[in-house]
Amino acid sequence: MISIDIFSDVVCPWCFIGKRNLEAAISVLAKKGERYQDIQTNWRSFQLNPQLPTQGIARSEYTSKKFGGEERAKIFYERIKESGQSVGLAFDFEKIKVQPNSARMHALVYAAEEIRKDHELVERLFKTFFIDGVDLSKRENMFSVAQSAGLDKEIIDKVLDEDYLSDKVHEDMQQAARIGIQGVPFFVINQTIGLSGAQPPESIVSAVEQALRDGQSN
Repeated sequence: MISIDIFSDVVCPWCFIGKRNLEAAISVLAKKGERYQDIQTNWRSFQLNPQLPTQGIARSEYTSKKFGGEERAKIFYERIKESGQSVGLAFDFEKIKVQPNSARMHALVYAAEEIRKDHELVERLFKTFFIDGVDLSKRENMFSVAQSAGLDKEIIDKVLDEDYLSDKVHEDMQQAARIGIQGVPFFVINQTIGLSGAQPPESIVSAVEQALRDGQSN
């Protein structure tokens, strides 16, 4: 089995692009033979802005502070839009009015992992935020997305109201710090090879092949 841990933030556009590139890489690997058929992908928590309040902040304030002004932010996001289009993603940054704190969303992903719905939830969170522009700082919106991915009401309430699985999120952040991860997406393949950024599919394919070769030589 090949394991790929994906350190990602559900409010990071490059992570959405990285997800598409990973999916393309897995499709390529599947055609390379039986040894590439069993690939397990695991979503791991990373927060680019853990200091944000639970209720989030205005998106305009966030982008202006992060990029040193609205004009610079606009240039940055136009570049991401173009990259998104190249993998079939129609980012609509203008729709986003609030930049949320993503901690509870990461905990929901762990809850979804328990019922093997984590990949579906991650996809829905990305789409809801970056394409539909939904305010994911609001409890009812997080609840709705989680429920649409198949999570039970009781589990969602437990995550959102009782900090259930927040320890998992904290552990991931500590592990990311130990590894030295400063930006996401970051892929860890077979716990041996790290790949930083929204790498093209061919780079991910090469890294997986290298991880298998390294495993055989040990």
